[in-house]
Amino acid sequence: MIMPVPARPSPTTSPRRLPLVVGALTLLLLAFGLTGATATSGTTGVAITPLTPVKVISTAAAVSAGKTFTFVASGGTTTVPTNALVVELAVTVKGTKAGTVSFAPLGEPGNGSPTTVSWAAGGSGAGTVRVNLGNSNKVVATNSSLAAATLGVKITGYSTLVTAAGISGTGGGDGQVLTNQGNGTVAWESLPAPAPVPVVLKAHVTDAGTLSFGAVSSSLDGPGFYRVNFGRPLASCAVTGTPGGYNGGSWNGNAIVAVFTSSGSPVATVVVRRGDNGTAINTGFFLTVIC
Repeated sequence: MIMPVPARPSPTTSPRRLPLVVGALTLLLLAFGLTGATATSGTTGVAITPLTPVKVISTAAAVSAGKTFTFVASGGTTTVPTNALVVELAVTVKGTKAGTVSFAPLGEPGNGSPTTVSWAAGGSGAGTVRVNLGNSNKVVATNSSLAAATLGVKITGYSTLVTAAGISGTGGGDGQVLTNQGNGTVAWESLPAPAPVPVVLKAHVTDAGTLSFGAVSSSLDGPGFYRVNFGRPLASCAVTGTPGGYNGGSWNGNAIVAVFTSSGSPVATVVVRRGDNGTAINTGFFLTVIC
């Protein structure tokens, strides 16, 4: 069986296949880095949380020569949390003339090392870059080409960690940090002193005045009259007492426990009375000291 030989395409139809060939060649060249397309990202060293689904900012934004394209990168409809400090972007760009598109926080071009994607004349570029977020929640892309560029941007991830590039080494004093003032500005401020950790002491005294646990010593000095030594001044402490037995010890549920302290003394004086008639009684009790 003889198969017919396909007709050779006429000269008028062959150019129609040329864009397909050129397009395939461009993809191959891009894959091997032979078109001059490069991507640099100055924001590194932070863990990125993937954004699922990704946020498509633009698939084909036209950016004139020397002009900018600004977009919201956190909050709003981006699903990126407002406390994000870095965003990761998947970028595609093409143009008739060679060029570079750079990314920076809006109004803060020096915040972070250069983050760019470049391309050769008549070609395209693609890359993943990371951009610091400054006082604004917006990122600005600047086209440095002498011709318009077509830009595609997707937010693919974010980080709430601070990068080295986001820390200023000038101004302020030892231990101070740059703090967002909530009005679009930042200022150096000292960290607040940590709140003191309260000291909590507990003790149990039997109806006979002996310690079950806690404190240093205790004694029964008269009917319903106890002294409990905690071994430290109690003037700045809150001391409370409640009737109760420990390990099967005796106690009176009708008892009212009153605690008294004096300046500079480590001793808590405990007076126990019946709740119904006010007479002194002996009972086991718990003490809690918070300083």
